[in-house]
Amino acid sequence: MNILNNWKMLDLVTRDGEELVCIEGRVYGSNPRFPSSSHIRTSPITAYSLDGNSMVVTTRRGSEYVLGKPDPTETFAQQRLLRRLSRLTPATASSFDGIESQLTGFDEGAQQNRRLATAKEA
Repeated sequence: MNILNNWKMLDLVTRDGEELVCIEGRVYGSNPRFPSSSHIRTSPITAYSLDGNSMVVTTRRGSEYVLGKPDPTETFAQQRLLRRLSRLTPATASSFDGIESQLTGFDEGAQQNRRLATAKEA
């Protein structure tokens, strides 16, 4: 599993107002996409787990990272990340992958209107 060292949390907000948490840091491990010690930014964090003294985060793309030492300028980095993630998502990853989904939109009100229109026609 890849390890992120010298990491820091990034609070991001999309144009649509969606709040995201990403992590930026130096990756170490066997990820073929990144040479060891590359500086990366993860896709949004969707889940985390505490494994002994280590914290493992899962990203929207399904990557997992063990969080190593945080950036020295980030005081109480892990505690702040835990607090932020607890407000953002549950502690387990959803099986739904919004990036890979082909659904481009869903309006529950429109579905209800279709039901009413169909009922009136009958």
